Amino acid sequence: MLAVAARYVARELALVFAGVFALLLTVGLGGRFVGFLQQAAVGRFSADALWLLLVYRAPEFVQVSAPFALTVATLLTFGRLHAEQEFAGLANAGVGPGRVTAWLLLCAAPVAVAVAALAFFVTPEARRAYAELARDQLVNGGLEAVSPAAFHVSSGGRRVTYAEAVDADSARLTGVFMAEREARRDTLTWAADARQHRSPVTGSRYLELRDGARYQGVAGAADFRVVQFARMGQRLARATLAPSSDPRAQPTGDLNLADARHAAELHWRVALPLMVVVSAIVAVGVARPAVRAGRFARVMPGVGVFLIYYLLLVFAQDALAKRLLPAGVGLWPVHGAMLALGAWLARRSWRPR
Repeated sequence: MLAVAARYVARELALVFAGVFALLLTVGLGGRFVGFLQQAAVGRFSADALWLLLVYRAPEFVQVSAPFALTVATLLTFGRLHAEQEFAGLANAGVGPGRVTAWLLLCAAPVAVAVAALAFFVTPEARRAYAELARDQLVNGGLEAVSPAAFHVSSGGRRVTYAEAVDADSARLTGVFMAEREARRDTLTWAADARQHRSPVTGSRYLELRDGARYQGVAGAADFRVVQFARMGQRLARATLAPSSDPRAQPTGDLNLADARHAAELHWRVALPLMVVVSAIVAVGVARPAVRAGRFARVMPGVGVFLIYYLLLVFAQDALAKRLLPAGVGLWPVHGAMLALGAWLARRSWRPR
């Protein structure tokens, strides 16, 4: 009978977790994709790179949303068991809080292992690949962002580019107009033809303009400088090609514990799988609703406790990075306090009303 009850609870928890996790994944990644679309519209990314950028950011979102999804699934599942008096039947059959916690840990263990794999191995590599792709887009993405017969604004609104026709395959623009303002000085450039080049030394992008004219001066003044040219190079952007020093993009084995930021990042990676287990135990204790209350009665309090737990970890990690907390202490006090709270609530939930 106990084996049947364990499978029943595990099946209910797994189904609810899958539904909540899928919903969070759809909403979260959908929001990020909209953000990438907005950046692509202003020329930050090319359209071809959007899906790859989303894939690189997905592991970071999954490793945070999975503990939250398991917490919500535990609140819903155990809240229903309490509301429909199924927990009373389990208690009469001799099932205690220790056995129920063991069932819960069997369900939470695969999620914790998956989150640990993401936090320690997958997410750092994904962040590094994302940073490299973003830098590559900054260097190479200028021509792809220019649409034919449309004005393209870049450099924080200081530069406007227009082309009558764009041939991305041959990196060629036809009927090019460029306007740029620097220190109240306007520069207007027109060219019949332009081709894009990239400097192998500096990484900057250039347009080789042909058969055009360049006008420089202050708006409203009569002393504009006019230059006719057959060929001229126009720099589009200065690349930032230095590798990222973000600890979040460093492999776990390369983290230097003597560096406070690296130590804080290591503690954070350890904290994510622990948060899966601890938050699920806390959710078991919070899930018991009041008499004649529905299965959803304790969802909001449980979500509130999870958010407090998460924010405490974030604040503690920031304190570690700023050397306000010793690295030897780390985030363990937060885990210990929440685990003690979860154990107390779990035992309390089994007491008769």
